[in-house]
Amino acid sequence: MFDLFPIDNSAVDPEDLNRSTETMRDALRESGERYRQLVQALPAAVYTCDALGHITFYNEAAASLWGRRPETGKDQWCGSLKIFHTDGTPLPLDECPMAVTLRQQIAVTGAEIIIERPDGTRRFIQSFPQPVFNTEDVFIGATNLLMDITDSKVSEEQRAHLAAIINSSDDAIVSKTLSGIVTSWNRGAERIFGYTAAEMIGQSIMKIIPPERMDEEPGILRRINAGEHIDHFETQRVNKDGRLLDISVTISPIFNKKGKIIGASKIARDITVQKQAEKIVRERDVEFMNMLEQIIQERTHELVLLNSRLQKSNHDLEQFAYIASHDLQEPLRKILTFSELIESNTSNLSETQVRYLQKVRASARQMAGLIKDVLNYSRLTAHNDQYVTTNLQQLFSEVLAEFDLLIEQTGAVVHTQPLPVIMCIPTQIKQLFRNLLSNSIKFSDRLPVINVEATTENGHLAIQFRDNGIGFEQVYADRIFHIFNRLNNREKYNGTGVGLALCKKIVENHRGSISAESAPGKGSTFLIRLPLE
Repeated sequence: MFDLFPIDNSAVDPEDLNRSTETMRDALRESGERYRQLVQALPAAVYTCDALGHITFYNEAAASLWGRRPETGKDQWCGSLKIFHTDGTPLPLDECPMAVTLRQQIAVTGAEIIIERPDGTRRFIQSFPQPVFNTEDVFIGATNLLMDITDSKVSEEQRAHLAAIINSSDDAIVSKTLSGIVTSWNRGAERIFGYTAAEMIGQSIMKIIPPERMDEEPGILRRINAGEHIDHFETQRVNKDGRLLDISVTISPIFNKKGKIIGASKIARDITVQKQAEKIVRERDVEFMNMLEQIIQERTHELVLLNSRLQKSNHDLEQFAYIASHDLQEPLRKILTFSELIESNTSNLSETQVRYLQKVRASARQMAGLIKDVLNYSRLTAHNDQYVTTNLQQLFSEVLAEFDLLIEQTGAVVHTQPLPVIMCIPTQIKQLFRNLLSNSIKFSDRLPVINVEATTENGHLAIQFRDNGIGFEQVYADRIFHIFNRLNNREKYNGTGVGLALCKKIVENHRGSISAESAPGKGSTFLIRLPLE
């Protein structure tokens, strides 16, 4: 049926026929090589499979896309070992678009899949497999063109996300040209200004600017055209109903792909309620300040009156101190004097009377000491002494010199580390050392051993007095600093109960603190903390 033009074979030279056949084969090989080189040079990924799905050829673009070089004649359907549906779920290799084309012998145009490279990166691919038939119309395989659409997919997703954000924003998000013509108008803008997108797109932004602020827009557009970013600019706009709104706007230039400014993007936030609240707060602040000023005036007047009363109380205290130092002590001196005169003539007195006289004299001396301590305490309450630079080591040495006779009589041992130089009221700190040292020697039932040391930390000076005296129960650690409070037997240990109260007052005058730790029979430790500044 194909012999439309009979040929006389007897006229054909066999050698000529062989030469002609070889020439045709060379031409076909040359044509195939040119085709292969052409496909290799294509920027698009191309590969072929035989009828069983084995990859028979792929170009460099395909290898670059897959991130690997499949083994021809062995790997099937796709050069990527892992493929997925566009929703990320795994897709078996024998169900990929190339496999469908080979199985059904039909073209699958534009199917989208995701491939995964050996390094774990993924790409969105659009596939165009086509069946291939030979000259006798026998199906022999397929060829596939792969297009990497990852960038467009990402851009599409980003645009979708951006559109969702813009549409769901409560703020007005608007874009406009450099001439002020609105090009986009989100739902937030519709809600705030009352105009729909259809009513505003293509219209001038001046539509929502009140007449008294018309001069703002040209200045804003000039700044945007210069590439400037305007952040949180507070102004006023008018909505569709004519209501004036307080808004805060942020405006940024819009650039095209070439970096040229082609428009402006504006985010506007309605701050009307906030401004009204600020106004109410300001008005209430004024009311509060007026009320506060009135209260201050009243309190100032009360303080003036209180100060006057305090001055009178101080005057009364000074009068009491004068009376205590003169009028109260004078009768005591007489009691002591006359009791000594009576006691000097014991021939007319019985032993009991002499003993009573001795008790009278002891009580008078105790009363004199008590008055002296109370006077010292009152002077601390109303002191006017000044802070001066003081060498505590020298101050403590002076106190030791005062106690040298008592130390010698009791055999007391005093260990001290070098004490620093600080700002303080020296007469008071000296009294503090005197009282603590006296207590440590007095309240002891053995050879007194006293340790004094000082450390500085966190801007404070810590002075520690530690002795081996009789001690006391720790539950009374606060009580011992109260005036006239005594924990020990009055007959065995003399004192007025004012010494530690004086110590506490002195430390408080220096803005410090004093505490005590003790246990019966195990001595006591007094810790004084004074600020160095």
